[in-house]
Amino acid sequence: MSVTKMKAVTIAGQIDEFDSIAEKYIYGRDIHLENAMSVITNSGRISAFEDNNEYDDIAKSAMNILNLAKYGVNDSSVAPDKTSPEEMRSFIDKINADIENERGEDARLRGKIEYNETIISRMDLMPSVETDLSKLFKMEFIHCKFGRIPKAGYKTLVTYLNDLEAFFVATAEDTTDIWGFYFSPLIKESKIDEVFNSLYFETVDLPEDISGTPKEIKKRLTEENKALTAKIEENSRRIGELLSNAADELCGIYNLAKKRCQFSQIRRNAVHGDMFFYVVGWMETKAAYALEKEINASGDVVMFYIEDAENVKNIQPPTKLKNNPVFRPFEMFVKMYGLPSYKEIDPTPILAITYILFFGIMFGDVGQSLVLAIAGFIVYKVKKWDLGGIIGMVGVAGIVSGFIYGSFFGNEEIIPRLFGVTAVKPMENIMPLLIGTVCMGGIIIIMGIALNIINMIRAKNIGEALFGHNGAAGILFYLAVVLFAINMLAGLNIPGIVFVLMLVISLAAMYLCEPLTRLIEGKKNLFPSGAMFFVESFFELFEVILSFCTNTISFLRIGAFAVIHVGMMMAVSSLASGGGVGGMIITVIGNAIVMVLEGLIVAIQVLRLEYYEMFSRYFTGNGKEFISLKDTK
Repeated sequence: MSVTKMKAVTIAGQIDEFDSIAEKYIYGRDIHLENAMSVITNSGRISAFEDNNEYDDIAKSAMNILNLAKYGVNDSSVAPDKTSPEEMRSFIDKINADIENERGEDARLRGKIEYNETIISRMDLMPSVETDLSKLFKMEFIHCKFGRIPKAGYKTLVTYLNDLEAFFVATAEDTTDIWGFYFSPLIKESKIDEVFNSLYFETVDLPEDISGTPKEIKKRLTEENKALTAKIEENSRRIGELLSNAADELCGIYNLAKKRCQFSQIRRNAVHGDMFFYVVGWMETKAAYALEKEINASGDVVMFYIEDAENVKNIQPPTKLKNNPVFRPFEMFVKMYGLPSYKEIDPTPILAITYILFFGIMFGDVGQSLVLAIAGFIVYKVKKWDLGGIIGMVGVAGIVSGFIYGSFFGNEEIIPRLFGVTAVKPMENIMPLLIGTVCMGGIIIIMGIALNIINMIRAKNIGEALFGHNGAAGILFYLAVVLFAINMLAGLNIPGIVFVLMLVISLAAMYLCEPLTRLIEGKKNLFPSGAMFFVESFFELFEVILSFCTNTISFLRIGAFAVIHVGMMMAVSSLASGGGVGGMIITVIGNAIVMVLEGLIVAIQVLRLEYYEMFSRYFTGNGKEFISLKDTK
């Protein structure tokens, strides 16, 4: 459960050999670089390298074009080393310009197709019209408009037409409107338009140069769209050909720019004196010794120095998590809280095991959990999302608990009948379930304090390990309370003086944690001056006692949600009790709602338990992430 062991490494060589040494022994390595200026003590005699990284944007631009073309990066593609930033940028700009030109033409053609489709759809509203539309709209003495009128307005219009010097020709209708032309004398245009507008007639605009019958226009525009579509396909082919021809050179530019980005990063973190340069970083123990062996065997004039992380005082070692495939997705939750510091225990395996256990108890249903497991593992397999892997694993835990509860999509009869097992139904065992989860919470709290003691010993904070509320004194207090409760309920007849001594010793140690810590560290002035220390310590101790109680009771939610899950499924079963198709639909929808809603709530509640009841006792999350040079993009 420890984080990956690290070694501090220092690489030094002559300044005129910086590039060759960096390429041979640093570039592409799994090394976390530190700013050497902040590490090396005699900074008065050293200077930082001047460096201007102009390759980062080039690499990103090349990658954007490759992504557009859906090409993967070919690591074997190499651009010539003499390629300057200006040459690389010029090539990329030309490709981008050509793509933008083709895209602009493509957008224009698609806009024309869309416009033609609009006109075609309007021609479909005139199926019976066989007259040239240009003759209708350009008559010398007759005013003509085409559009739609609501059916209610049309009924009113029919009563008006006998008194109007106009007539209306309907051409099509739908559920709400009548489509058609209305004609009126040109000298009466304004008056007739006012009448139609009052009846909510909506004019449909048509091109001024439109000519031909609706069928002719539709045919002409359809053929034009086919030709436009062919042009778009030709443009796409040209873009694809352009990208294909440039792909290898783009890969080469990307690889070279990425390489130079890494060199720039090495240079930014390095320092130099009059004759030598120095690079400082962190490597995994195995990789560090392998590099040392490689340098020693090469005969190159390179100094390589390895130092244990525990002996490095002025820089914090980075943290690199390394967990097995089952636990690895849960690193996401750990990183949301913070990375463990180098000397801390990696909480990922503990979080993974307890998260899976808690979720399974709270969401015990074979059918619903099977759906979660399948969906989660598919997402994890296809998308490589850590959350998918987490959902898949908690789904498996829910299946196991579902067999124990005898629940299959809320039905508690199928599994016992098929497998001949006696189910432990949450609704019939509420008190044992709640008591069991509280007891489990007590064990986990004690485990969390024990882990904190280990962390404190690793950090050489012996006072906190012995006298802190998350140290030995805290465990002693908590055990005293737990044993007292067991003694009362089970009648073990343990003498009361035992509990009194445990409580007095533990409370006194926690109350005097600061002075006792100073005592074992050999410091003077054990007690801070003034009476406020005693008052503050009293209220802090009172808060600690309350936190032990609330943290323990908080684990009740595990059993409570197991009961709530059954209650929700009973509600679904009650609503679907009518049977038939309606009952099946309600059952399916109800199960879906429970899976999504309760699954989300349970996931959040379990994460809350992890963060507040567990991490708060043994995990600080003050670590620094290991950022490998080889992952620099």
